[in-house]
Amino acid sequence: MQTGIMLALQASLVKDYSKENQLKQIDMLRMMLEINQDAVVHGISKLEDYQNDITIFPMLCRGLKLVRNGMEPQVIELILLNTALANDVDLLESLLVIDGVISIQMLRSPDVTRELLLSYFSFNLQDNLRKGLQDLKLNSSEPLDMKEIEKLINGQSL
Repeated sequence: MQTGIMLALQASLVKDYSKENQLKQIDMLRMMLEINQDAVVHGISKLEDYQNDITIFPMLCRGLKLVRNGMEPQVIELILLNTALANDVDLLESLLVIDGVISIQMLRSPDVTRELLLSYFSFNLQDNLRKGLQDLKLNSSEPLDMKEIEKLINGQSL
């Protein structure tokens, strides 16, 4: 992510790096990894299945539409930044979506995307999520329930 965009996000958006807010982002993290895996295996055209899904976070849905339309990464970053600013989206969610969408567009390995996105979480949560996400089957469209989230946080497999 460009330094200017990062500074604009940091200066303008609500910053909540509390554990509770980080936990709220776990479903989005899992969803982006699933979408990333589908895009790597089936191609960018697979994003069409997700771009109109109302269960997906609105900013993520918008980013997927931009990728599907073939926009440049810098343009996608700017549009998503403006979207985050206009809708007062939390900083953590904004960073996860922007980097996740660009990773999906670049067809990065889901392992690389996972490490990139986990870098936004606290060290303790990173380690536990990493252990839990390694074995996670990324083909479930159901959101995680609280027991599954607790297992991930504790580094247990689902």
